[in-house]
Amino acid sequence: MRNLINGVYSNETTTNKMNIHPEKINLLVVDDHVIIRRGLKVFLDSHFGIKSFHEADTCIAVREIAVAFEISHIILDLQLNDGNAVEIISELLEQLPDLQILVYTMSPEEVFKSRLIKMGVIGFLNKQADEQTVVSTMAAFFSGTLQNSELVSTDKFGTDPFSILSERELTVMTYLLKGEGIKEISGRLNLKSSTVATFKARIFNKLSIGNIIDLKNLVELYKGKK
Repeated sequence: MRNLINGVYSNETTTNKMNIHPEKINLLVVDDHVIIRRGLKVFLDSHFGIKSFHEADTCIAVREIAVAFEISHIILDLQLNDGNAVEIISELLEQLPDLQILVYTMSPEEVFKSRLIKMGVIGFLNKQADEQTVVSTMAAFFSGTLQNSELVSTDKFGTDPFSILSERELTVMTYLLKGEGIKEISGRLNLKSSTVATFKARIFNKLSIGNIIDLKNLVELYKGKK
């Protein structure tokens, strides 16, 4: 049966066309906003018929639920209530080698995408994407046809300037780009202010910048070159 909703086919049509088997999908949606989690639950049921649905809003909960319920797929935001999910991706994939992860976030694609894909993430989707893009990307994700090669573009202007940063430095940089100060970041990451200040200094040194404005300009410059 063909169900057309806002220009995209939903549920039975989408699952049949993309060879999606919702009964085999055990999904964990990770986001620190309950409205987004609940909205995705309705959206994914409507479009793909996914019924096995779990939720988490912290890194700790992700670790526990993913293993306890043998999760097959994760839709993952990076900024969570107790830290940045970048730091748990490698651990999750080590514990669950067949786990499929789609990052769905507002975090800068230019900064994170290539690093995440190298870590084993299957896809990267910005929350500002239109509905058609969201449906097609998630359909490919659930059908197993979303390939890393489709997501990594060739950078003719040179290598990713952020690839030299560690995962913790990337996390700190994300909060800096959001306008948060040393004390706020230290509270989020449960680190001493002096430790966060050291990470900030390392970031600036590695990227050869002197302040937050330079950092923002570097992100925008790299974005324009992609």
